[in-house]
Amino acid sequence: MERQEPEKEFNLLEEPWILVRTKSNETKAWSILETFAHAHEAKALAGELPTQDVAVLRLLLAILHGAFNRGNIHELEDSIDLWEELWNLKKFPDNRIEEYLEPYRDRFWLFHPTEPFYQSAHIKENMDAYKMAKGEKASAETKWKTVARLVGDLFQSDNKPRLFPSRAGEGQMAVSYAEAARWLLHLNGFDDDSAKMPRPQGVGYLGQLGLIYAKGRNLFETLMLNFVLADLQDEIFADGEGESAYWEKPVCERIEREIPQPRAQKDLLTLQSRRILLHREQGQVTGYLLTMGDYFAKGSSLLNEMMTLWENDEKNGILPKKHQLDCQIWRDFTSLLGMSEKPSNGKTYPPGVIHWLQLLRQELRNIPRVQIVSLAAAYSWKGGGWQIEDYIHDDLTINAALLDKMNDSWHQEIVRMLEHTKQAVSSYGVLALRIAAAAGCDEKGSSKNLPKFAQELAYHRLDQAFRSWLISIHPEEDTIGDKMEEWMQLSKSILLALGNELLEQCPEAAITGRSGKDEAGATVMNAIKANQRYEIQLRDILG
Repeated sequence: MERQEPEKEFNLLEEPWILVRTKSNETKAWSILETFAHAHEAKALAGELPTQDVAVLRLLLAILHGAFNRGNIHELEDSIDLWEELWNLKKFPDNRIEEYLEPYRDRFWLFHPTEPFYQSAHIKENMDAYKMAKGEKASAETKWKTVARLVGDLFQSDNKPRLFPSRAGEGQMAVSYAEAARWLLHLNGFDDDSAKMPRPQGVGYLGQLGLIYAKGRNLFETLMLNFVLADLQDEIFADGEGESAYWEKPVCERIEREIPQPRAQKDLLTLQSRRILLHREQGQVTGYLLTMGDYFAKGSSLLNEMMTLWENDEKNGILPKKHQLDCQIWRDFTSLLGMSEKPSNGKTYPPGVIHWLQLLRQELRNIPRVQIVSLAAAYSWKGGGWQIEDYIHDDLTINAALLDKMNDSWHQEIVRMLEHTKQAVSSYGVLALRIAAAAGCDEKGSSKNLPKFAQELAYHRLDQAFRSWLISIHPEEDTIGDKMEEWMQLSKSILLALGNELLEQCPEAAITGRSGKDEAGATVMNAIKANQRYEIQLRDILG
């Protein structure tokens, strides 16, 4: 006899599904209420992917906004007072969050006849209606997508499975309710644009951002550091008309809907950029349906988003700045601080969470260090659409005093010093090309990518040294000149050592050299003279 699934099943407020890493380095699953009650006892979220963790983090932040930002904040001072009061408790107050969520308990069932969590219960009927409106015939049966496209660390086409998938067997056919709930959030935020009903207006909302968040010493601190209560203009966030968290308003069943960017953070943090419905069989999720969801008009201002880098586009104004694969976060220090490498670019903005931390440092000064995390899904264009190619994840720890606006002179000097470092790394790329040319390699053929590879190696060698140097800065105690000189000498020694390694490893033909012109128009002699020129360039650039 076929099992009859209950109408309501797996309530996320009470069922364990959020993965956390405890202080003893155990991985545990907690419910939403457990997560808030014990956030101070966990190091961090510990899901299958960092992008999954940020999707869960945004859900938890939306709940914080709903529970504590309830018309009691009227000006900036109120928001900072509220934040300080919670921060000093070192844990979330008992029952406050549960009292807020209790009236919405029915909206947190993963499976529900009319209002399943983060889903559209009538998606099949809406898909059929959409087809018939276009003059097409509705499908007689439901064609569920497999979990191979739901699971982010597997994420493969139903028609073209991966040759070496990250899991095999039943893991590709079904997942538990708890895991499905995590991937549901991930799919909503990072889905590609392969869905055909209708053609998505780009990838999922979170996939369009250069995501940034601050990480504390435990999960409570992480949630609090990203609990942003004022915008980039120091104006408090207030709920606009109809702006509510997903569970506070009726489910929207429309397959596609253009909306203005919400001002209320709890609305923006729970944006439904996809309509989804999970399919369950015998206590497991085996598939899902998917259509387009909510999206913003092209060219609209998105500055209410607090967890992204920004860039000034000449045509479209201020836009989210996406992270690049193989580019460490510290190399984009200018974007973290909202500075511009080119002064002519006009106004720039820091990420909202960084601006909020600057405000807190000015008023409270009780945040010692901040770990800034960057992450994203990297997409590539395949078959006429964007598909997830890889995931980006990096972090950088700095002395929080560096965030103070009073330390603009430090910011400017660090940016200037990083520009010098960039020039020096570029010189190392030129050295690699010159030595290849001295050995007789065709600089337009086999060696054309040498500068890029050499520069990647140089940044890899500089990476840990820069992170250690940056965290050692104490603006209240150190002098700018001394710290900049310290980095210049440290980076120069690393790059000089790299040049010597390249010289030691080059073939005999490069030592002998050849006549002709190199890429700069100079006579090519040999690897030794190329390295000598490189050392002179480093001294010119780094002192």
